[in-house]
Amino acid sequence: MAVKIRLARCGRRHLAEYDIIIADARSPRDGRFIEKIGSYNPNTAPATVKLNETNALKWLFQGAQPTDTVRTLLSKQGVMLKKYLQVGVIKGAITQEQADEKFANWKADRAKKMLNT
Repeated sequence: MAVKIRLARCGRRHLAEYDIIIADARSPRDGRFIEKIGSYNPNTAPATVKLNETNALKWLFQGAQPTDTVRTLLSKQGVMLKKYLQVGVIKGAITQEQADEKFANWKADRAKKMLNT
């Protein structure tokens, strides 16, 4: 069974909001899903993303494939970087402390950029 991390539309006409869901690749866009892991509202000035990062990371490690839009959202939240660093820890390329430090530095740099813009 191919599992996807994708968006499911909700909200009214011309004011779409989306749920970030885990679903079988064969199910329709707004149909059956396995789990809801967050929401995305592109209508606000900076787009609002609420995400359960631990569940997203868990599903990524289990082999769920994000769609292009969801991959971008996960990257901006740091989930894809965290997965990348954890794979390095599993393979023995870096230690857990180094991975945590790199992630903390990335998060601090991102916070600075958000304050400047």
